[in-house]
This record gives sequence, structure tokens and C-alpha cells, in this order.
Amino acid sequence: MPQTRADDMERRRQEAIDSLTSAFAGNIISMEEYERRATLASSAQFPAALDEVIADLPAPRPAHPASTSASYSRAPARDLSGTPPLTTGCVMGDRNLTGNWLTSNKVSSFTVMGSTKLDLRDSVLPLGPINVEVFTLMGETRIIVPHGLPVRMNAFAFMAESTAHRSVNQQVHGAETWVEISGFVMMGSVVVKAMD
Repeated sequence: MPQTRADDMERRRQEAIDSLTSAFAGNIISMEEYERRATLASSAQFPAALDEVIADLPAPRPAHPASTSASYSRAPARDLSGTPPLTTGCVMGDRNLTGNWLTSNKVSSFTVMGSTKLDLRDSVLPLGPINVEVFTLMGETRIIVPHGLPVRMNAFAFMAESTAHRSVNQQVHGAETWVEISGFVMMGSVVVKAMD
């Protein structure tokens, strides 16, 4: 398969998995149905097979347009309360959200046997908590925050790692903006690091 066709198939596969993840997060499909369909999407060889996996799901909403990139200390606050949760998923692959990707103060991340990176350094952050809910099974979720942004880690780890590095400010009391991390990790890891 030529490289451009392979890239297009991989992009379509990720879009299908994102649609499945959104449907699961919105209680449209069960966990078992999500796993079954995600497995089918991961092994699909042709676009028609991907279309079949998501044919009965609601059409995805278009993403909010991105605004200019800014660091945490200089960014104007955005009011994201009431916006639909942002949902991302990764099954047996890599998912990297970088740049100014944050369009909601609620983020759900589903990672199964893969790697997800949520990089908040260039996002314009809202006032109040940014709620990040993680579900990681036999994979890793890395959350990168700008130095000084407070983080409260509440993810439950079962035979897994749930860690906020020493570089992360974990004092959320009195903060205008902070990250609340909750969720479940099994045989994998959720790691938070502060970086410039």
C-alpha cells in the first residue's frame, strides 16, 4: 500500500475510534460493544470496513476552531463551562494532543494497549478546574502541564502506576486554574509531568 494511502487509512481508523470513544462516553454504546468495535476498527484493512463499524453512530460534532497558541502564564482565561466534553481514544496505537487543542473544561481519555499524550502547555486554559478523566488499560497516558499549573491526582491504579512527578505543583487550594485528574488505570500508567 503506498504511503499516502496508508496514512489516509490510519487517519480514518483514528477517526472511527474517536467516534466509538465519543459514543461510549455518551452512553450510546456499552463497554463490551466499544471493545468489540474498536477491535474491528483496529484490524480493518479497507475504509468500507471502518464505515460499517460506525455506521449506526451519531455524526461527530465539528471541533471548535482553534485560537492562537499561548503559554499558561500569558494566556487569557476562556469560559468553557457548559461546552461538550472532549473525548479522545487510542486502541493499540499512539494519540498525541498538542498545541491549542483544549475545547472543553472536561476531557475523557480512553487508552487500551496504546499511548496517549495530553499536552496542556500551549492550550488556552479556562478558569476553575480542568477535569481530566482517564481510563487506561494495559497502556500509558501522559499528561504534560506547564510549570506552576496545580494538579490534583485522584486516578485509581490497580496493578498500575498513577504518578505526579516532583516537578508538578500539587497545591490546588486558592488556585484560579488547576487540573483534576480522576479515573481508572489497570496494568498501565498515568503520569503527570510539568515542563516548559
